[in-house]
Amino acid sequence: MKMHGKKTVVPFWTMKVNLFHATSKTALFKVLSFFLASALSIVNAHAESTEERLARLEQVAETRGKLQADMMFQLNQIQEDIQRLSGLIEEHQYQLKQLQERQRDLYSDIERRLTKLQQSSAGSAATGATIPSTSGSASNTQAQPSTNIALADDVHTAYQKIFAKVRERQYDEAISDYQLFLKTFPNSQYEANVHYWLGQIYYIKGELEQALNAYQQVVNRFPDSSRAADALFKTGKVLLQQNNVAEAKKVFNQVVEQFDGTSAQLAKAELDKLK
Repeated sequence: MKMHGKKTVVPFWTMKVNLFHATSKTALFKVLSFFLASALSIVNAHAESTEERLARLEQVAETRGKLQADMMFQLNQIQEDIQRLSGLIEEHQYQLKQLQERQRDLYSDIERRLTKLQQSSAGSAATGATIPSTSGSASNTQAQPSTNIALADDVHTAYQKIFAKVRERQYDEAISDYQLFLKTFPNSQYEANVHYWLGQIYYIKGELEQALNAYQQVVNRFPDSSRAADALFKTGKVLLQQNNVAEAKKVFNQVVEQFDGTSAQLAKAELDKLK
């Protein structure tokens, strides 16, 4: 370094070195600042990502919990429905069993009455007694329909009143009232039942042709009726009474093929007897 008077002259190379050191420090500071900012950014991004993941996991867990709760509720509802349906099935099975038992009792009662009537007719014929004629003034008096039936307010009331006479074994009046019923209430919901009970009454009375015609009305005109199976079975029974065994077998086989329940079981029993 040279002194020129009072001023100090700094050599050029010294200034260059100082400038280089200053520039280096600035550059290094910028580099360090950049890396520090990058590191902080990465840390923040990582932290935000973790929070988002936790939030997502919490949302998934909450949704899954709601779904499980809904599934449990629906499962409980299904179990309750199954229990209720099981109870209804048991109740219906019990009612069906009672109906089948009552139907068997009715068959037995009809068979017993028919046998008694046939024995009574045979005894009367043996002693020379005459069976009262169905014609004449006395018969017309019996066949006169009841006034209360003819003037019934509605079809249901009329049907119930006539059926009460069947239960009371007032068969002649019931026949007349049923015939009047068919004229007064054509195409009613009770029409199949009326023909069926006419067949039953005629069968009990031993009037087999009339019974056969009544049963066939049910079978041919009302094949979907609840009385169709029994009417077809009783058709076979009438044919047996008429000693038409071959046709009776065909009818019993038809009952077994087309229907289930009591009528089919009774038809099988009749077929077993005829083997």
